[in-house]
Amino acid sequence: MDIVTVLLASPDRTFRLGLRDGLAGVRRFQVISETGTLRQVQVLAAGWNPALIVLDAVWLQAAPDLLSRLSTLRPDSRVMLCADTLSAPEVLAAVEQGVRGCIAKAAPAGTWRRALLAVHEGEVWIPRWLLVEALSDLLQLMPSGWLPTAAQLERLTERQREIVRWVAQGLSNKEIGRRLGISPTTVKTHLHNIFERVGVSGRQRLLVQTGQQQSVA
Repeated sequence: MDIVTVLLASPDRTFRLGLRDGLAGVRRFQVISETGTLRQVQVLAAGWNPALIVLDAVWLQAAPDLLSRLSTLRPDSRVMLCADTLSAPEVLAAVEQGVRGCIAKAAPAGTWRRALLAVHEGEVWIPRWLLVEALSDLLQLMPSGWLPTAAQLERLTERQREIVRWVAQGLSNKEIGRRLGISPTTVKTHLHNIFERVGVSGRQRLLVQTGQQQSVA
């Protein structure tokens, strides 16, 4: 079992201490370094080569190119973005820049551990409410009575279209998984793949292009 090395980068000292203590008793995790200063983030990332970088979203306002610089510096390090509150535009913009997960600072310790392990294992950890919001907006953009061509339907698999329908109705990942006989993690993977299948980046382009190219009915 490999050790998941973590760099904690946030100006919020209370948050850093709390997360560090929450991970201390779990053998899979090792917090190898932490910083409360923006200018040290890249230095520590370069020096320690962490598997995961927990990055405070507040720094993206001061350094909009920070994510791209970290990606260039440490392409194998996966970034988990955290914030006091998460907004849809902020999360989607971060995902577009390569962030593999987004989570609220106040999330329970168990949720943090599951999220970090999921991202480390190659999954994407995105709040369900964000996917529900985006997909609900997508349905509202659909022209009434519009029918897709066969080529347009090929962009999503039958299973993906089915998942979109359930999400739009407000079902949780667990509820969808129970209906389809798959795990909640598999449901999240399908949701992420739906966004990738339409081949767009950014919330507005996703909604507009999908409204023109897809049918979830």
